[in-house]
Amino acid sequence: MREKAGKVVAVEKDPVLVRELRETFKDHSNVVIVEGDILKINPLPDFNKLLSTPPYYLSSKLALFLSKTKFDVASVVFQKEFGERLLAEPGTREYGRLTVSVRRRLNIEKVREISRMAFQPKPQVDSILLRMIHKETLREVDERLFEEIVRGIFTQRRRLLRGALLHFLTKKLGRESARKIMTEIVFPHARVYQLSITQFEDLSEQLGPSLGGKIGVQPQVPDSAHPELVPRSP
Repeated sequence: MREKAGKVVAVEKDPVLVRELRETFKDHSNVVIVEGDILKINPLPDFNKLLSTPPYYLSSKLALFLSKTKFDVASVVFQKEFGERLLAEPGTREYGRLTVSVRRRLNIEKVREISRMAFQPKPQVDSILLRMIHKETLREVDERLFEEIVRGIFTQRRRLLRGALLHFLTKKLGRESARKIMTEIVFPHARVYQLSITQFEDLSEQLGPSLGGKIGVQPQVPDSAHPELVPRSP
């Protein structure tokens, strides 16, 4: 990678490994070692490609972080079960709030599965390599409202949307106002976990006038020309 990339930025949290990496690459001016947690470094160095095998306990935070960070392409190794959640389709057991929040912004594809036998020491789980690319356009909705709707009604993921949405609105506005709003919007006769991302966006858009939403379409990520970022242990 050092020979092919114009610049490589490696992010490492462990100070011992940071010292070793800086010693190893001290004669290579296009390699920069940054000590810290990639989720907390501010500002984060500009980059356009990301390669990572993060600790699996950080998977959810890293996926959400990447969905809101500018880059051209990311290749990340996750625990297989977690990767399947990101790839899940509506109506499946794995489909959930994380799927909706991340896939709304990112196109994700499976590159390959990786057996636990490929690692030393051998972990207890298999892994999966995913490629992530930002969607060219992002439908403009009230982001905070969208996330609140998804978070709120997915607490009752197997309930019919009508009941889950009424419960959500009642908690926010009271029962009378909630019932009134339910008569003014159109929603599918489906269970929460069967809704597509587009249908969640439709809900957010319809609830906008009552709860502060916005309507439109905007470009999400401009073309970039930044160095590669390689977080070894975010």
